Amino acid sequence: MDKTIHIARWGTSGPDVVLVHGGVQGSTTAGEKNFSAQKPLADHGWRLIVPDRPGHGQSPDPGRPDDYAADSVWLAELLGDGAHLVGHSFGGAVALAAAAKRPGAVRSLTLIEPAMHALAVGNPKVNRFLLSLLLARLFSFSAAARAKRFLTLLGIPPAVRGTADPAEMTRMGKALTRGRLPSKQVLQDQLALVKREAIPLLVVSGGWSPAFEATCDRVAAAGGGRRAVILAGHHFPQLVVPAFNDLLEGFLRQSKR
Repeated sequence: MDKTIHIARWGTSGPDVVLVHGGVQGSTTAGEKNFSAQKPLADHGWRLIVPDRPGHGQSPDPGRPDDYAADSVWLAELLGDGAHLVGHSFGGAVALAAAAKRPGAVRSLTLIEPAMHALAVGNPKVNRFLLSLLLARLFSFSAAARAKRFLTLLGIPPAVRGTADPAEMTRMGKALTRGRLPSKQVLQDQLALVKREAIPLLVVSGGWSPAFEATCDRVAAAGGGRRAVILAGHHFPQLVVPAFNDLLEGFLRQSKR
């Protein structure tokens, strides 16, 4: 296990639940802020494990871009003898890759608006969304402007946007041009494995983006999972409590594996 990764731990007893945040390198906002609304679950008999991905929050810059495959290596180790796995946005791609590495260690997999639009390319809503991201990436007049545009396009609520410090925004804007997400074929293979291994799967969206709705539909179908919508109006349905926590906890308790 990479000793440089900062990990918050909430709760002292019960099954382990590993929560993997999204975002982009250079951000001071990471796991604890992204999943702050889930902390009360520690009082319900769950041990929550909340890492900051490399280059995010309190984890140092790893000297490489955001990379779903590289992050999945340490995450697979973090599962230990078995854990429930929750991934949001980019963290959803990391979580799925870790599940594919160690399916026997995954008690359940929850994906919250995962960054898996490649799976749904061809859908007009998804294509328009991806084009808007591409244009923002190519034609922003500065790295900071690029980050601000992405925050808007991705529906990041003010509660988790961070300080909007110019230096932080510049770091994020630069990182946005270098991140590595899985291809359509990789996603298809990983989700087929989840289905084949009968890993309980829940895919949650916030009801705000047609592109995310279409993508989440495709992910759930490919992985043989359950589909749910928590109306949030933004990219963080996990902030809508108690609705999200009730949904997640019910799913975790039903997942016998």
